[in-house]
Amino acid sequence: MYILVPWKPVVLVWGLLSGMIFVGFVASSVLEGKNPFAPCSTIKQPAEKTDTAQAGQQPKDSHRAARVASQ
Repeated sequence: MYILVPWKPVVLVWGLLSGMIFVGFVASSVLEGKNPFAPCSTIKQPAEKTDTAQAGQQPKDSHRAARVASQ
């Protein structure tokens, strides 16, 4: 026994959803200032930003270690 499926509406809805996802991806890329069609679109951060951000951070357990050592 075969179940008949009306494929035309299924394909139409699937195509519309795929198109909306693609348009959303392109729009978000453009809003971020990136070219979504560039062959090499890796995110590169300046080295000085990452170095200064990491230098100012302390490990989360540093306060616990100091407290345990003083006891």
